[in-house]
Amino acid sequence: MTLTLIWLIAFAVLLFLFLKRWDASVSGILDKLLPAVLRSEDDRWVWCPALAVLGATFIVRPVDMLFTLIVIGLVALIGTKLAGWAMNKVDLH
Repeated sequence: MTLTLIWLIAFAVLLFLFLKRWDASVSGILDKLLPAVLRSEDDRWVWCPALAVLGATFIVRPVDMLFTLIVIGLVALIGTKLAGWAMNKVDLH
């Protein structure tokens, strides 16, 4: 129960901060990082809650988030290497 309460408080604080600073900083950072396909006019109401969930989860369970990021990175690296290897094996002629 305590972890849930801490997570809810962290989520509310982070959501408030992300929404407050959207025009000043968060929007600019996301515009640089995201491709045009992932951007829309209502980005604020999609990305602020998503970032608040990630931030609150990182505050409550930092080791779990770190392990998750490591696993995602390894899967992406292996997938990229396998895709490159498969493309080298394809005969285009």
